[in-house]
Amino acid sequence: MSNECTTEDCANWTSTYLCTQCVRDLKAWLDKVPVLIAALSVTIAKLDNVRPAGGGWNSGSKPGSAAPINLDALQLQENLRTVNKTLASEHAKDPRASGIAWMIRDWVTKAELLVSGPEEPPVNHAANRERIKGIAPPMPTRKLVPWLRENAHISLTGKDIRNWVARGKFKAVETKPSPTYNPHEVLDAWYATRREALVDASD
Repeated sequence: MSNECTTEDCANWTSTYLCTQCVRDLKAWLDKVPVLIAALSVTIAKLDNVRPAGGGWNSGSKPGSAAPINLDALQLQENLRTVNKTLASEHAKDPRASGIAWMIRDWVTKAELLVSGPEEPPVNHAANRERIKGIAPPMPTRKLVPWLRENAHISLTGKDIRNWVARGKFKAVETKPSPTYNPHEVLDAWYATRREALVDASD
């Protein structure tokens, strides 16, 4: 038998339903499956941030209560187990091979996302600085630290601020009844400290 590969947009000829290259590609996806099955067991056991069972209505539980396991991870793990023991070359003999290959890629991609979590979006620190300079008044440390964490997406401590003041990176705007600082000046010090750390690491 000699046919065109059944993978969409692949015109290679094959004696099965997937060409040699598509079998290699499928094997690469399947090679990830055993590791993901094990990793999903950890995700399944997590009780935080899980979907409510049955859309939030469980038999014998209150509306909206969370399922005791991560149901998405459990379903993906079961799906991956169904294909874990079959070689790519064996899948290639199935008339539904292209659909099976697409399904395996989809399961693996979703499993990787569940295991590792979504990528954090990049933070535009320069834009943050300008925005903060224009809208944020001076604040005491107890308010400034959580404010910068939420609005500028940076982590720092009151001790960091005191150290930067001692090193002359900026000064308090007011000193009584408690010191207050301009958020954009604290942000500048945070940038400078990060740049210094990078320079030291490269030496």
